[in-house]
Amino acid sequence: MIKMMLDVRGLQPPQPAVMIVEALAKLKIGETLEVIGDKPFVGIIPKLEEAGYKVEAKEVSGFFVLKVTKTEESKELSMEVEECDDKLEEITEETNVAKLLKAYPESLKILVKYGFSPLENPEMRKTLARTITLKQAKGLIGMSDERFEEMMEELKALEEG
Repeated sequence: MIKMMLDVRGLQPPQPAVMIVEALAKLKIGETLEVIGDKPFVGIIPKLEEAGYKVEAKEVSGFFVLKVTKTEESKELSMEVEECDDKLEEITEETNVAKLLKAYPESLKILVKYGFSPLENPEMRKTLARTITLKQAKGLIGMSDERFEEMMEELKALEEG
């Protein structure tokens, strides 16, 4: 029985793995997570099998479909994502988005204004934001350098606030 569907097409690693691990945590025994991606799930399949999940992967018209079923033997998986400490020395393009949001909650409004609308979703803030820097986020939405500079100026103004 398919319980949950995830579409991770177009996402950069490690987002797909983070989203898969978080979705699996919500499954009950016997339920299946179906994931569609644009790359084969070679990195995560061995980990899933090792953790006792029943895994099926196939290619369907140029996309990859991963079906993961939770079994009696399935163990909880976790992504090793380093926890954010509250200190943020300075805001740069290498600043982790989750760290920025934690240090400056008001930065969310600025990020959303500049096109990072997925961050309006609390789940995305928990998953995606942890795994991405401002520079990677810029690339993800195809933001121009000029706009990125403007956004960085606004974010840096928070440091002075």
